[in-house]
Parts: sequence; structure tokens; C-alpha cells
Amino acid sequence: MKSGFVILAGRSNVGKSTLLNALIGSKVAIMSPKPQTTRHPVRGVLHDPRGQIVFVDTPGLFLGQKDPVSKKLNDLVKASLDGIDAIIYVVDPVRAPGEEEAQIQKMLKAANVPIILAVNKKDLTEEQRPHLEEFRAIDVGQEGSVEISARTGANLNLIVNKLFELLPEGEPFYPDLQLTDLTNSQWLSELIREKCFLALNQELPYSVHVHVESDERDGRLRRITAVITTSEERYKGMIIGKGAQKLKEIGTAVRRELESVTGDKIFLQLQVDVDPKWPQRFADAQ
Repeated sequence: MKSGFVILAGRSNVGKSTLLNALIGSKVAIMSPKPQTTRHPVRGVLHDPRGQIVFVDTPGLFLGQKDPVSKKLNDLVKASLDGIDAIIYVVDPVRAPGEEEAQIQKMLKAANVPIILAVNKKDLTEEQRPHLEEFRAIDVGQEGSVEISARTGANLNLIVNKLFELLPEGEPFYPDLQLTDLTNSQWLSELIREKCFLALNQELPYSVHVHVESDERDGRLRRITAVITTSEERYKGMIIGKGAQKLKEIGTAVRRELESVTGDKIFLQLQVDVDPKWPQRFADAQ
């Protein structure tokens, strides 16, 4: 039996969270087109007859950002490289390589663990991936390179097969059927954050925090109360929207996904608060 920890590394918005969910076969990380939506390293567990792989999805690297959240996220990226057995370096050939890519490659070369280069978005045409050759030419000392689609699952089996070649022998870290180390409350919070970002897209800053205050069950009925906290009054207005339409849209999206996943009837109450010191509180708490 093989077992080990594998980090998903790469710039923000290259598809790491989508890849994690695809590898696990279940939604454990939120997905959004907006940067900085992954705020904590998220672990997803792959169970296989050959052993167990614990994937760790990390925040992207944010150069030039001086706010407390960005600085803390960068620290988390660097800390996540310690104590792992392999790295999947995920790149997006739609976007040109830049300073962030160079910085990540510098970190990876110094990591001294096996690396697999995963060139994402194979489902797009080559015309839609104008920087494909640049990313194909990357050399960080990887054990292998594979072109994948996190969205469709193309060639993910090649990554898993290679990882089981590279990982050490060992016992499983997590029991059978456990797919993530997120608590139910943490997963709910992340789901609500995802729906906030999807509903408001570029209008909403990343500094949104969700706290689940209660999650009570009465048979197949679940009553959930959560507070969405943002850093400025104007953002509160965006989240609520005219006539509370945006907040209703967010709540409906959360409720529909929860009901489809769990089969429960969901009653969801959302509240929006403002805390200007929230980003600093987040940084201090990590």
C-alpha cells in the first residue's frame, strides 16, 4: 500500500480547486472565477486499492499585494510545501506566464520532492490556449508532464497512476469514506462564499467571511442560519442588492445545491454584517 500528501501548486485561478474536486470525485473545494477564493489549505482524500492520496489545495501566490489577507495567504502557500511527498504543479496556458509563475517555479525547484507538471484546460482548442508551448517547455525538474482537463477529467488517471509510482509505502491517514478534513460547518461556509462570488463576480472583493451560526435537523428538514461578513458598508449593499434580490439569489443557489447533494429540505437564513477589521482578524487567527 502507498500513501502520502500531494500539494496542488500554481497561480490563482489555474483550476486547482476544480482539479481537487475532480480527483476526489466529490466537491470539497469551492470554485469561482475570482482570485483568492481558496483561503485555507483544503485536504481531499482519494481512496484507491493501491493506497491513499491526500491532496492539499492551496491559495494562489499574490505578488505585490500588501493587505493582511494576501500576506497571510502567501505564507500559507510557502508553509504548505513542508512535509509533503509530491507536488502537482498546475498551469493555465490561456494566460501568459508572469512574475507569479516565475516565483512559484523558484519555490518548486527548491522543494526537493517529485513534481508532476499538469497543463490544464485540454478541453479548449489550441487557439484558445495561446501560451501552450511556453508551458509545455517548463522545466522545474518534474518527473513527468501531462496535459489535462480538470473540468472534464481528461487524463487525470495518468496523474493518479504516476503518483502511486512516486509515493512511499505507508498506511492510510484517513478512514475509508472520509473525503475531506473540512468540518460540516466549514464546508457550508465555503459553499455560501462560493455562491456570493458567483452571484457578484468581479463586483465583490475577496474579503468575505461566512460564519454558520446554527445547523439544526428535524427529520429531513435542516434549518441553517449564517452570517456573511464583509469589510465595507458598500459591499454589504452589493451582497444584499436592491429589494434583497442578490441575497435571495445567493440563498437560493446554496439551498438548491444542498438539497441536491443531501436530499434534505433546507431552510436557510442569511444575514449580512460589516466588520472593517475582518481582514486583519483573519490574518491574526491563522
